[in-house]
Formats: sequence, structure tokens, C-alpha cells
Amino acid sequence: MYLIHARLTGPPGLELPDDLKARLRAQVTGTTSIEHVTPHPDAQGGPVLGLFVAAPSLVEAERAAETACLRVLRSHPALAGCGLDRCGAAFVAPVFEADFRLRPGRGGPGRGTGPGLPPS
Repeated sequence: MYLIHARLTGPPGLELPDDLKARLRAQVTGTTSIEHVTPHPDAQGGPVLGLFVAAPSLVEAERAAETACLRVLRSHPALAGCGLDRCGAAFVAPVFEADFRLRPGRGGPGRGTGPGLPPS
């Protein structure tokens, strides 16, 4: 499961339609699926959709999310004039930082240095 963020462009005060979640989920079939959609209409920089995508790989999850968003943006009358600024995996820094600190050879237990890392 991958968290993909889709940032929308549109007029100020854009209201996301009530059926947006269902329309997005209906766009994907096969081994990839959009399991959950969380809209953030008031996000800084414009509305953001958090799409939880079950897919065999990150590349496939990003592709499915982008395709679903573009299809809905093109077909939903309430979203006429809106666009997709970007669509990609969300980076959750605290999760990766914790993982990095706990790995042996990465400054965590074991205190060694890994490939390409300076000595600690």
C-alpha cells in the first residue's frame, strides 16, 4: 500500500464534489486499487488528495493515482477548469529518519558506516 498525494489546481475556494472519492476508486481495476481517499481541500498551495493505493510497486501506484485523477478531472463537471499540479508518493520524514537511525551501519546500533556515508 502506498500513500500518493495529488495536488490539484483550480480556482480559489474550489469545493471538492461529494462523489469525488467514489469516482476516483472506480477508475482503477486489476491488481491495483485505490483503497481510500482523504481530501485536504484547504492544504497550503491548493487542494491535495491523499490516495492510499494498493499496487505491486510504487511506480504502478503513482501511475494509477495519476490516471484516476486525470480521468476524474476531465469528466466531472464540478472540476471543469481544474488540473493536476503533481502526483507522487508522499515522503513521511519521521518514518524514514527512524528507520535510518535503527539500521546497523547507519549511525544506529552497531555504529558503523554504510556505503557512501561518512564515519560517525
